[in-house]
Amino acid sequence: MSHPLPPLVILAGGKATRLGDLAKNIPKSLLSVRGEPFLAHQLRRVAAEGVREVVLAIGHLGQAIRDFAGDGGRFGLALRYSDEGDQRLGTGGALLKAFDQVTAEAALVLYGDSYLDCSYRPVWEAFAASGKKALMTVWRNDNRLGASNIRFEDGRIVAYDKTTRDLRFRHIDYGLSVLSRAALAGQAEAFDLADRFARLLDKGDLVGYEVDRRFFEVGSFSGIADLERHLHPGGPMSASDYTTAYLAEAIAILNTIDAQAIDAIVNHIADIRANGGRLFFLGVGGGAGNCSHAVNDFRKIAGVESYSPADNVSELTARINDDGWDSSFANWLLGSRIGPKDGVFVFSVGGGNAEKKVSMNIVMALEAARAAGARILGVVGRDGGTTAKLADACVVVPTVNPMTITPHTEAFQAVVWHLVVTHPRLKHRETKWESVR
Repeated sequence: MSHPLPPLVILAGGKATRLGDLAKNIPKSLLSVRGEPFLAHQLRRVAAEGVREVVLAIGHLGQAIRDFAGDGGRFGLALRYSDEGDQRLGTGGALLKAFDQVTAEAALVLYGDSYLDCSYRPVWEAFAASGKKALMTVWRNDNRLGASNIRFEDGRIVAYDKTTRDLRFRHIDYGLSVLSRAALAGQAEAFDLADRFARLLDKGDLVGYEVDRRFFEVGSFSGIADLERHLHPGGPMSASDYTTAYLAEAIAILNTIDAQAIDAIVNHIADIRANGGRLFFLGVGGGAGNCSHAVNDFRKIAGVESYSPADNVSELTARINDDGWDSSFANWLLGSRIGPKDGVFVFSVGGGNAEKKVSMNIVMALEAARAAGARILGVVGRDGGTTAKLADACVVVPTVNPMTITPHTEAFQAVVWHLVVTHPRLKHRETKWESVR
């Protein structure tokens, strides 16, 4: 027998803390995706699955959601609202409150930042046939989209824990569930839904349902980019969306970059200068261009004797031609008689990686610098590679979107070195336009 779909509760009251200023004045549900608020895509999706009644559990900037979605008629839905106001009830408390607006004994539940392509009816049918108080959909994640948190074996959820890492955890909670009123009975007003799921599992009241396709979300920069591509395969982001997202990513990096690591670089360079040492800047591609610019600034503004192999094309290409690319930087350092008073400063996205044979000229140069007793400094991206492992001080530019690691890393290399050369410990002459009155 086919069971009509129950009302759906969308938990849309949270703050998008991972998105920084991008979501400072707008609720996550209204972030722009493909040129319109995400909530429009989400509501059309659930309507296409046969859902007709939706309760939007709102809180943070909830009035903006009301103003946009209204009664839901233009999406083919009947919308009601459950507003937690200034209270912080957690996902579980928000759901418990939303059940006051639910016209059935059970409801489908969806997170407000989730876009799911799975079929809803089989999920509901599985719950109805299970006799359990709740159902959780799961997807085999293998730690691809966040940390897997579920051990799912023989069609059953064996373990669920969002804080403990276990090699047997291959699945993740997919974002769509079914809960009955009985599943929430006896709960305090404010609680986390994940904690309730764990208790239901312990009591044997939770059934699992495996879906076969990935989830999409708008709670992170990478998630937004993935959903953009999914909704329009092969098509680019709109110019305004990309610009807004890129600038918001830069703000997120500024808010999370390691200021103590920058101060440590300043202190090392002050020591190098005081001891009559030199700085050797190493980088390739955009990093090489940054090295040339930095050499100028450190010599002129900070009074540190500085050099880069990129500034002598004849010598660099001769070494590459005669000795090979991998040893070119190392041999240049040795030819410069690098010693314990000196420092090597790397500008690189990956930082060099011996295991993957990437930027081996940087890897070999760092090994030569370490053998000579020189200090190693760097501004790198992603995990920092060999540079971060060997450095005395290193800034790893935070990754906020895997699709824009390179441009942000190379841009923030400039931000960091300009900060360093103008730092009170190092700056020994005025820059031009600051000295013009």
